[in-house]
Parts: sequence; C-alpha cells; structure tokens
Amino acid sequence: MALAGCATPPAETYSETTPPVVLVTVADAGVRDLRAQFHEAVCRRLPTEGRPCADVLLRLPGEGSAPSLPAPGDFAQRYRIAFVPGFFSECFERFARPFADAERQLRRRGYVVDYFRIPGRGTTAQNATRLAEHFAALDGDPRPIILFAYSKGLPDVLEFVARFPLDAQRIAAIVAVAGAVNGSPLADSLVSAYREWVAAFPLPGCQAGTGDEIHDLRRDVRLEWWRKNRAAVKVPVFSLVAAPRPDRVSPGTRATYRRLAQIDPRNDGKLIWYDQIVPGGYLLGYANADHWAIAIPVSEEFPGFAFLFRDDVPRIALVEAAIEVVADTLAVKPTD
Repeated sequence: MALAGCATPPAETYSETTPPVVLVTVADAGVRDLRAQFHEAVCRRLPTEGRPCADVLLRLPGEGSAPSLPAPGDFAQRYRIAFVPGFFSECFERFARPFADAERQLRRRGYVVDYFRIPGRGTTAQNATRLAEHFAALDGDPRPIILFAYSKGLPDVLEFVARFPLDAQRIAAIVAVAGAVNGSPLADSLVSAYREWVAAFPLPGCQAGTGDEIHDLRRDVRLEWWRKNRAAVKVPVFSLVAAPRPDRVSPGTRATYRRLAQIDPRNDGKLIWYDQIVPGGYLLGYANADHWAIAIPVSEEFPGFAFLFRDDVPRIALVEAAIEVVADTLAVKPTD
C-alpha cells in the first residue's frame, strides 16, 4: 500500500510488447453470459435480514431473466472442490485465508474440499509446478474438480493447465474469482519499486520473491501468454468479476482503486473489470465487492483489522451458487 501511494500513476504506456487487442462486448468476445442464472442462484441463498441481492450483484444491461433451472442436485456427490489463493496469500493466511468461511461451510455440507497452498511470492511457473505436486498427492477419488482460482491464482492455474495437461484432466471447470486474466496496470507501474523493496522483504512463513512474480502480472505479459497458450487451455473458465461501486471499496485498497480509476473507475482496487473475464469462457456475474472482500473474510478471521475492509460479502452464497451454475452448465451438452 505504501508503494501504491508513492509510485507514479498507472497509465497505458507506449509498448511494442503488447499483442494487438480490441475492446468488445462479452457477447462479441465469445463469452457465454450466465448472469441471470447466477443471479437467481445467489439471491435464493441470501438471508432475508442480510444485504439485499441488488446490493450484492450488479445488474448491468443485457442480463435478461433466468430460465427455468433444475432443482439443485447433490453436487457434493458429483464434484470435489478446490481453492487456489492469490498474490501474497501465503504470507498472511495465518491471519485471514481466502475463502476460509466458504471452505468450512462446504465441508459441513458434505463436500470434499482441498486448499492448494502455493508460494505467495512465487512466479506462475513455480506455482504451476507446486500445483502439479498437489494434484499428484491427491487420493484416488474419481470425482472431477471444480477449482476456484483467486486473483493471481488464476494465471498460476492456467500455467499449470498448459504445462501439465494430463494432471489438469481432473479439473472439470475453473471459477476465476477476481482473476488476473489480463494482468493489471498496477503491475506495470510498480514492478521496479516492488523488485527493490518488497520482493525479498522478510515475512513470516512466506518465501522471498525475485520480482518476477509481479512481472507475471504485467498486462503485456499476460496477453502474450494468452496469444501463445490459448489452445492449451481446454478447461472451461467461469468468471466472477469484482466490480464494486465506489462506496463498497475498502479503506485499505482505496489508494490503488483511485489510481486505477484514472483508467477506468470500474475496478476492484487491483484489477479493471474487463481484465477479469476470459474471452471464449463463461460470465457468472459482477459482485459489488472489492478485490479483497470478494474472497477474504478479514473481519471474521482478524477482527482487529476489520476497519480497513468492507467484507460483509456473502461469499458462501457466491461460492455455492457458482458450484450450482457450473454443474448445471457442464451437465448440458453443447449444441454447436
């Protein structure tokens, strides 16, 4: 956060290392829009005394209405669930681990749940290898895995899918939660300061980095990765985008939110909204939550720092609804 306040503002700097790109609607990008189904599945799970659904999910143009959905099935018997954390998560997970609340609830509901711990300051290549080790250590459970990848965890998972295709066959679908699909302009502007001051800074229980881990989040790096590796990503990716209204941005991430707002105010404090969607994939919805709140139950796990976060987000409802919509989508054979 200190680096974010001192570095120069993010900007679309001139570069000849970025592949040609175009900004289009999700439909023109070949994204299947599942917002209506996801909206219905989330709202059905919200308590009447909690936040209204209209404040949990954004309803943007073109969402439509939900089709008739089948009755919720016994998804715990059909799928295994796994979570992959993001940048720096290893360094602070003893205080607040991503999706810890959802993980506990899923286990109570009978799911087999794995948490794939990876180096918080590891590169995508290093973390892909660690994920391969996690998959090799799994038992013989034949159920396919719905894998939730948070933030930089998504590039790490995608690198694993591309480099270890046989191991990745166990994954039925990836749910990208505030996933760094195209990286972030913040990485472009902070990479030098990060290399000098943060990469090797000692943190308990967290391996030192080299700076390459934030280089992996540069937008030109991620876009070039997609150009080279898209054909290798054979696992469907479902995107849950963090796109908070300004009043839902946590105090702890407002500095980076304002910096990214110079490019686009529809950002979660770390990623711009359109950089969180995989072209050719599936769109679940837009959560009215910032980059931290969508995944990390800080107020519950570390109440002393609750004042820095707006994390009254129904993460359990979001996760369970995602499982339902993903499972129902996978159960329907494509017609084209």
